[in-house]
Amino acid sequence: MKIIAIGLAAAIAAVAAIVEATTCTGAAGNQFSAEEALEWCSHDHGFNEGAVCGARALANLGSSGVPAAAAGAILGNTWDRTDMMGAARVAARVGQVDAAVDAAMCCQLHNPDAYKCLVDHRAAVQQWLTK
Repeated sequence: MKIIAIGLAAAIAAVAAIVEATTCTGAAGNQFSAEEALEWCSHDHGFNEGAVCGARALANLGSSGVPAAAAGAILGNTWDRTDMMGAARVAARVGQVDAAVDAAMCCQLHNPDAYKCLVDHRAAVQQWLTK
């Protein structure tokens, strides 16, 4: 039982260190993690300001789930963040990690603080995509 408790404490400490390492501060002083920014993206169905960016990042993968980036503003209304993040996760799982990370970071283009957080914590983005 003592070994299990020590292992659990070590696991909790490791998770806390990861979250602390990816914590960012916005212009208004609010704190958030890269993972929180990505989770928000994976559930948001509003206008996707980063749709063209995400489509371009994934364009060379030949996936039928990635729309043509040329659609511009129309794409922001038709390819929401949940779909883009799903496509990025698939890309990461099939080994196209760099393109997937680039696409996932696009989900926060509308929020400069969150976008910078993702750029600064690229490894956390990769980890989130492949978990």
